[in-house]
Amino acid sequence: MENIFRLYWRRESGCDDGTIVSLEDLEAVLRSRVLELATEISSCSAIGSENSGGPIEIRLPFLDKREWKRRSETLRTIQLERHGRVIRYVPTSASATLRDLAADTAGGHPAWLAAPVERRPGYFRTWRTVSVALQEFLRRRATEIYFRDVSAFEDRKAAWPLLVYQAMRPCYGIPETEFTYDIADAEMLDEALRLIRRPLQEILTRAQTRLAESGRMELSRRYSPVWHEDIVRAVAQKPRKLLSTLGDEALLVDAVIALGATRNLATVKPFARRVMATLRSFYDIDMRDLAVPLLEEATRALEVANATEPKYSAPRRRPQAIASRPAISTLPVISRLPQVETRLPSAAASTYGRYRLGNAALRS
Repeated sequence: MENIFRLYWRRESGCDDGTIVSLEDLEAVLRSRVLELATEISSCSAIGSENSGGPIEIRLPFLDKREWKRRSETLRTIQLERHGRVIRYVPTSASATLRDLAADTAGGHPAWLAAPVERRPGYFRTWRTVSVALQEFLRRRATEIYFRDVSAFEDRKAAWPLLVYQAMRPCYGIPETEFTYDIADAEMLDEALRLIRRPLQEILTRAQTRLAESGRMELSRRYSPVWHEDIVRAVAQKPRKLLSTLGDEALLVDAVIALGATRNLATVKPFARRVMATLRSFYDIDMRDLAVPLLEEATRALEVANATEPKYSAPRRRPQAIASRPAISTLPVISRLPQVETRLPSAAASTYGRYRLGNAALRS
């Protein structure tokens, strides 16, 4: 009996999303290995250990245009394994896993397909929701990874910037321009460090309790909430560590938005490369394990944003005027309008509040 396969193979130059194929339709370098695994599936079905009937699923790795030209070499090196009635390839690295997940998510997940692209209504509001969710995710998970061992609290000069980073509110963006804090802005740091007194005190309280429970009483007193102003002052005087973390955060958020807002699978490989390179040294720690959860968090945020974002309909086109009958205005003719001189202040206006949700421009 000839086996029927259902092929799932997302590529930059095309897509097979459940296409029914036969063994002869597959690439020549795959046929022998697929036939071997398909025979194993048929044997298991005959003895009743597997569900019989229906096509066998085949899932292959994402290939960009350059890899597609030499696909025979690429497919010859991949490893295939069987899970029930599914034949899938085994990723050889975390980067390959992220790349395939990014291709399947951006190219096939309903939330990503429904997300607005740039210059479309709702673009900023939708991706601002994703940006805020990712910032909160990174603040929470990066701190958990860095302080898994309580000995990390011993280097206070290294620990304080991360605690301040965790206490900072996420950036709600500047409409149509930025979604994260701009570290090149001289006024950004003062704005970002405002209103973090209570969150920082709560974070220090948890750190002090954890250190006390581990028997480090002397060190726990160094993390008492009463020192929160001194910690903020110390971080503000030497902000390089904090600014570097905010810059890495901006790179990750921009990579996710570029992946979803362009709707072009050519961005999948650059996305995976940028995310893995940034997380490899995020706060001088290898946090590449956060790559897949980061993309999953973006998907959850997109689902929430799409559910709350109002639906926009295409504007109605006005009927064309009749060429033989020019339009006649019924308004009185105004020969001259009064000239009103508007003087702008010579000094630049304060930018305080433009990164906050209370900004009136963000509510428009």
